[in-house]
Amino acid sequence: MPGPNATNTYIGSFHFKVTVSGINDPFDSFTSCSGVKSSTEPMEFKHGMDTHVRFAPGRTKYEPINLERVYAGYDEFCQWRDAIIAGNIDRRTVSIEYLRADQSVLTRFDLIGAWISRWESPDLNAMGSDGAIEKIELTYEVVIQG
Repeated sequence: MPGPNATNTYIGSFHFKVTVSGINDPFDSFTSCSGVKSSTEPMEFKHGMDTHVRFAPGRTKYEPINLERVYAGYDEFCQWRDAIIAGNIDRRTVSIEYLRADQSVLTRFDLIGAWISRWESPDLNAMGSDGAIEKIELTYEVVIQG
């Protein structure tokens, strides 16, 4: 078995898969997915007569994930968005898998309590030949990496 080197451990940013619980459409047409970002706010505190400020980790928040895909018309993903617009609380688990060149899973991020917080229809240009790309923003509560 070969050891790690630049060619057999390389992970291309183009090797990923997105799945959504409750949606059966294959999402192999995503062209872009932003990275998972989290931040924890520092909380100031002191012990007794301390003369300096101490910090402890406070609440953690996650930035929305931005997805782009080739527009496929009205599908299950759009129906999920319409349910949210109608006021239905429809949170789902969205999984983002980082894949190796052989398509095996390197790591997986499960976005828990996700919902579509923003959607943009594709820009159109009669003078171009690019694909029509829709933009989707997912807001979520917690990330589990596994």
